Amino acid sequence: MEYGKIMLADGSTREVSRLILGTARFGSSLSEEVSFQLMDRYFEAGGNALDTARVYGQWHPGCADASEKTVGKWIRSRGVGKEIFLITKGAHPDPVTGKVSRFSKEEIHGDFYRSLEVMGLDRVDLYFLHRDDESLPVSGIMDALNELVSKGEAAAIGASNWRAERIKQANAWAVSQGKALFTATQIQWSYADYAPACQDPTLVLMDETEMAAYEKMPDISVMAYTSQAEGIFSKGYLPDLSNVQPRHQRYVTEENIRRYQALLDRCSREAGMTPTRVMLEYIVRHPRLPGFALIGASNPDQLNDSMNAI
Repeated sequence: MEYGKIMLADGSTREVSRLILGTARFGSSLSEEVSFQLMDRYFEAGGNALDTARVYGQWHPGCADASEKTVGKWIRSRGVGKEIFLITKGAHPDPVTGKVSRFSKEEIHGDFYRSLEVMGLDRVDLYFLHRDDESLPVSGIMDALNELVSKGEAAAIGASNWRAERIKQANAWAVSQGKALFTATQIQWSYADYAPACQDPTLVLMDETEMAAYEKMPDISVMAYTSQAEGIFSKGYLPDLSNVQPRHQRYVTEENIRRYQALLDRCSREAGMTPTRVMLEYIVRHPRLPGFALIGASNPDQLNDSMNAI
């Protein structure tokens, strides 16, 4: 396993595996038994970071707390609270009421403390806001997050689906007030071009503007979600992507066909190079911005494929 450093709010750093195990389906569409198998295998292979969120599971009837509950139960049962770098997220648009902007202190703290309660833990290593509302000043949002940091309940804070410029503004304000900064970001980023497939205006995608901004923000750890573009380049499709499954149809563009053919060419030229490896190396060994890749798996074989890639 390869590791990178993530800065905590107190200025210290933690060694975190470059591959972070996503747990969105744990305890819901993936049973607790399978979820535990995946976390066991990941941990045995040297992985030490789990990514969950308050909203994960809410799309499945009766599974509103499923991911966090499953992750917390695994951490407690294995006694690995000090070894695991635990990430969770709050302030996601409400899937029930449809409310998008949920950034009051009461909403941020409500999500955070519900996460701790469900997981059966008293702290997290990194707490992300799942979305942003750029109509709001950064001051109130950062104040609410800093209360969690000052109590020792969140060792670090981050911004998911925030533009780099907005993170820069929030950190400038935090510096002026002597408060904790955002030290990590989660952004949609993959070797595949996801932009034509994205229909959600609350998501932020990696592009040249974001890339250039993060190159100037070396203290911000960049985590790529949907890092394998839902597996479109790992399914063995024809080079022209003419036989893709319906769920991948939205990725079929001239640009993605070009990228897929370049990927296949590299795999054919280099022994041991697989599509999964190309996709993950693109993130973790990116020449301009080495990042952390969030990975998902439905079974141990899929997880092994990703883990073996780097």
